[in-house]
Amino acid sequence: MLRRLALTSFSCFLVATCNFQVAAVTAEESPDIKTNKQQQLTVASQVNNGLIVAKSDRVLAAHFSGDRALNKSEQKNSQPQLTAAAKGSYMTLTPTGRANALGNPLYQLTLYANGQLFGTYTTVSGRAFTQNRNRNRSGTEAPLPDGMYQVAKASIPGTVVEAGDRFLPIQPLFQTGRSALGIHYDPSFEKKNGEDGTSGCIALTNRQELSQVLNYVRTYQPKYLEVQIR
Repeated sequence: MLRRLALTSFSCFLVATCNFQVAAVTAEESPDIKTNKQQQLTVASQVNNGLIVAKSDRVLAAHFSGDRALNKSEQKNSQPQLTAAAKGSYMTLTPTGRANALGNPLYQLTLYANGQLFGTYTTVSGRAFTQNRNRNRSGTEAPLPDGMYQVAKASIPGTVVEAGDRFLPIQPLFQTGRSALGIHYDPSFEKKNGEDGTSGCIALTNRQELSQVLNYVRTYQPKYLEVQIR
């Protein structure tokens, strides 16, 4: 009888000891469990990052290849993401709230180089009497529409007097009826000859500032131009 009690007590001790060890391993997690969880987290992170990168690459590739397959939701959401994520060089066009001597609204062209402010320039787009016309319709001479544009790497010779001698093409990365848009300077800025402003392009107020912008483009190759003037 004493022997049986002793065996029973020893068995209980073993069970208690095993339970304690299991509890300790569960509380602290074994190296194998930790390794497995770390691998799972790593894989999940890689998958998530891959999806994010893939989506970002698709948006950028579609924008810069002229692909029109993106739906409206993707196009809308991609624009702020591009601006926020831009670590390199890019350009923006925004309102100043001012107008020139002939009542033509002035817009600020801002240049960023390697994520840092490079310079700001006063510009015009459209004419004083075309500001409220349809900006997505050809022939209205309204300011260029809001959105993202691809910027050419270098200027080309101007083909009309009012575009000056140099013209930097910009390509809309969205659906619009506008074309042949670019950046140049306005030879008729604040002149009372009926030509103050542009037919929709972005124009610097003088030739010297255009040269500075073109030098910036050649040096830093901006990724895009974002227009937000309405």
